[in-house]
This record gives sequence, C-alpha cells and structure tokens, in this order.
Amino acid sequence: MTKTKFIVTVLIISGMIAFFFINQPQTIPKVQTHVMHGQHAEPTGVTSMDVKHVNGVVHLLLGKQEKGQQELWYQSSSDQGTTWSQAVNVTIHSNVPAKFKRGNDARLAIQGDNIVAILMTKVEGAPHSAGPMMVMRSVDLGQHWQLATTPADWQGAHGFFAMDGNDNTINLVWLDSREQIIKGSQGLRFSQTVDGGLNWSENITLDKMTCACCWNTTSFADDGLFYVLYRDKKPSDMAIGRVDPLLNWQRLSSVGEFNWDFEGCPHIGGGLAIDSKTQQFHSTISTGQPDKVGLYYLNSDDKGQTWSSPMQLGDKSAIHSDIAVSSDGTVIAVWDQLSENGLQIFYSKSDDYGQTWSESKFLSDFKLNASHPKVIAAQDQTLILWTESGEQNSSRMQTRILVNDD
Repeated sequence: MTKTKFIVTVLIISGMIAFFFINQPQTIPKVQTHVMHGQHAEPTGVTSMDVKHVNGVVHLLLGKQEKGQQELWYQSSSDQGTTWSQAVNVTIHSNVPAKFKRGNDARLAIQGDNIVAILMTKVEGAPHSAGPMMVMRSVDLGQHWQLATTPADWQGAHGFFAMDGNDNTINLVWLDSREQIIKGSQGLRFSQTVDGGLNWSENITLDKMTCACCWNTTSFADDGLFYVLYRDKKPSDMAIGRVDPLLNWQRLSSVGEFNWDFEGCPHIGGGLAIDSKTQQFHSTISTGQPDKVGLYYLNSDDKGQTWSSPMQLGDKSAIHSDIAVSSDGTVIAVWDQLSENGLQIFYSKSDDYGQTWSESKFLSDFKLNASHPKVIAAQDQTLILWTESGEQNSSRMQTRILVNDD
C-alpha cells in the first residue's frame, strides 16, 4: 500500500524543527496481534513501559495512570509475548506517589529470582514535581513486591533510570543535579547491588555533565562489563562508556560524531544491543544536527571504541528508537516517525550484521498516535511493543509479534 505524504512540520521535543518532504511507500507486514489478558489487561492510561528478556522469559513493567494516580504493574511471558501472566501491582504497598512518563520510564532488572523496579516519586511543589527515586523488589519472580532501600545517597530528584542485571549483580544509572556544572545539564550516577536490591554500593559519578533529560540505555556484555549509552553535553552527541567488575569507569567514544551543539534538551536517548556470539555492538541514535536530522544506525566491532559510518533509518522525522539482535545475528531496529496523524511505528531488519537493511515497514494503526517502541528478539520471533493513544487522549500498550521470516 502506497501513500503520498504532504509536507509536515517535524517537532522533535524542545524545539528541534525541520521541514521536509516524505514520499515513501508503506508496506504493512503480516503480523500477529496479541492483546494483554489478565487483571487490568488493557489499561487506558499506560504512561511508562520497560521490558527485559532473560533466560527465555519476557518481563514487562507497565506504569498506569488511573484516576490521577500512577501505579506500576508487572507481568511475564514464557512464550515470547504470545500469552502473559496475571498482572501484579508492584507499588500497592509503597504509599508514595509515583511519577513517570514515556521517555522517563520506570525500569526493571533481573538477578536470578530477584527483580528490582526503579521509579521516580512525585513531590508537590518541587520543580516538575520530580522527587527522589523509589525502589521496589521481588524475591519470587514478581509475585510479591516490597519497598527496598534507595541506591541514592543524595536526596534530590533522580530520573532517567537505566539498569541491567546478570547472575551476580544489578547495575543502575540515573541522572541528578547534585553537582550541576552548567544550566541545562545533569550528572550521570551509578550504583550496584549484589543481593537483589537489599543493599547498594556508594554512588559513583560516571560523567559530571550530561544532557539533563534524555533517557539512558544499559547492557551487560558476556565478559561482565557494563555498558552505558547516554547523551553527552557540549556537544549533545550520544556517548558510550563501561563499568568494569571493580567499578572503574571508562568513557569509550561518541556514537556518531555529529558535533551537534544544542542548548536545550531533546528528550531522546538511543538503542543498544550486543550480539552475544560475535560481540558486535549495534546502536540507534537520533541527532538534530541541521544537515543530519534524523535517526541513524551504527555498529562497532571493537566493543564501542570505534563505530561504523552512520546509516540513516526512516525519514528525517524518525525520533524514538530501540534495537535488538537475535540468536542468529539478525538485527531489528524499531522507531517512530511522523505522518499526517502523528507518530507511527516502523521497523527494519538486517541479515548481514548491519551492512544493509530491509525496506522500512509500517506497524501501528495509522489513525492513532504511537510512540516509544521497544523490541525483544527471542528464539524464532520478534516482539515489538509501544504505547498509542487516540482521540480521547487515553494511552494503552500495543504489541506485534513478527515471525522471523517476515
């Protein structure tokens, strides 16, 4: 199906504006649609989402807005997103107002039977009502949850969390302004737990000056190194660094040296995936550099020290993205980009380690505004998730399952 799109104004949050023409065919793939079942299966106010795939189980953390209150709900799937467990309320016993939104989502990580969820709290009267982080933990794979010790040793506002776990530890990063270097910046902080969230290490500052409000992305590699993808400041390009098992930090490189100097905050992070077989790194990043506006794919064969030349995905309006790599080396990128009706979800695949990419394919309902996709590459199919809203401004999660031949 081909649709000719007229000129649209591209709004990249916080003032990135570009005008462009789009004349691109849209192919709707053969996909399976699955709607969540169980308690509160289709919430009308999904305002946060995080998902992890660990040892064959997909773990899902949804933030829902109901009657002015925000709550976290946990579900899991052992069949790659086809069916889901009954939803469990994570924050029911916290008695602390929560605050989250897409782009500043609550996050989760898994260490054995332990699951840790991190979210921002709401403080009335504070700037943006932003408060300190809150930690919830489960020791029985998400069946029951309790309030846990905070990792932060500074009690201002914390946000833009990212974390990952392995069999031995969970590592967490976030942004806060305990030591603000320049206006419009925050610092990238780090803490670690080795006992499923009971205790946390002393905070470490990884980078004193980063973008103030772009989400971070993290991933453990098989060698135990913990990689952090974040938006730097001056310039506002994406950067990557790593924390070793002794908690030493090393900034490795800029992921695409666009030299984009932006005084504000674009509210846009990036995607990172590590091929466990080849150790090749795959990343998607957005930039507002005037002659390079859009979303780009890059890869690294030396664990983030150098990167390939940027390859554009989608058109100039492509914004929020994620990326995954399957066990056979297939790379899947997902993103949202503008149409006449708002943001829509697209994806593309590469079967040759990122050298070439398939034609972009359209996934979401063209009549709805859809954004912030996430992707999980499982054994024989790919799970793509996003949030979408219609005329009533109520938001829900939507999923698509692609078999690997699609």
